[in-house]
Amino acid sequence: MIAIITINYNLSGETIPCVESILKSEYPNYRVYLIDNGSAQDDYNKLLEAFNQQGKVNVLRIEKNCGYVGGVNFGLQKAMESNPDYFLVMNNDTIIDKEAIGYLVYTAQRHKNNAIVSGKVYYYDRPDVLQHTGEIITDHRYLKTFAPGKNEKDTGQFDEEIERDALDDVFWLLPLGLVKDVGFYCNYFFLYAEQGDYALRAKKKGYKLIYTPDAKLWHKVSMTTGGGNTHSPKVCYWRGQGLFVLHYRHLKIKYLILSILKKFVTFSALALFKKENKRNCAIAMLRGYFWGFCWMFNKRPNNGYNPYN
Repeated sequence: MIAIITINYNLSGETIPCVESILKSEYPNYRVYLIDNGSAQDDYNKLLEAFNQQGKVNVLRIEKNCGYVGGVNFGLQKAMESNPDYFLVMNNDTIIDKEAIGYLVYTAQRHKNNAIVSGKVYYYDRPDVLQHTGEIITDHRYLKTFAPGKNEKDTGQFDEEIERDALDDVFWLLPLGLVKDVGFYCNYFFLYAEQGDYALRAKKKGYKLIYTPDAKLWHKVSMTTGGGNTHSPKVCYWRGQGLFVLHYRHLKIKYLILSILKKFVTFSALALFKKENKRNCAIAMLRGYFWGFCWMFNKRPNNGYNPYN
């Protein structure tokens, strides 16, 4: 059985079509854990109205927003009670292909369940344009990555299964044994960079990160956090936070120090010289990165504070 976990925060209009696409899946053995993460009561009620009579969907509520990481961990914990074979974590602003779950499971089984598996992510508003096919780390010292195919029209150039250095949890399949071994998402993150941290933790334990082209999904991008605007200061602030914590947890000390210096210089330069929208994003990234610098001295769980809320 597959436990499918997706998180709603005041976005029932996107979440309901997402879950409806899951319910059209050809793979029969699954249960959806739809986690409402402290939404307004009206938004939560819409989820209940849509799925309360649907036996394959468990609508569960957290009274206060605890972030994407907190929501996923809550879902993982609840789903653990049913002892599933796999967990499928996926964003709520997505539409999944009816054959995708089957392909993810098939791929995981061929790798003896020693891998995280993801697939081909398209933009929802450009349904033949690629957003994600996994990532390659081009500089391991600083965890610099390159996303092959991003913003390219899909002409079959990424139609072969391949091992990647990193994956995005827009959707990914986690075998039960892997989750028991690696653990849940790290609560030093609120959202953004949590998937990079989790993937690196899995790789350090010997698991693979596999991209399969047969599993497909369409993504609307940053709908919950930035209303679809990837340069929203709110989004950029959390990205700055996440980037710092990711580097702190996975870079060697020499490269961490160099990375901190470089990032402060880079973000400051962008804040001074770029056009307004990118300048505002750079300022927000700088503030988020500075939060991370302060966090380094207390290492408390991230409570989601964001000055741009």
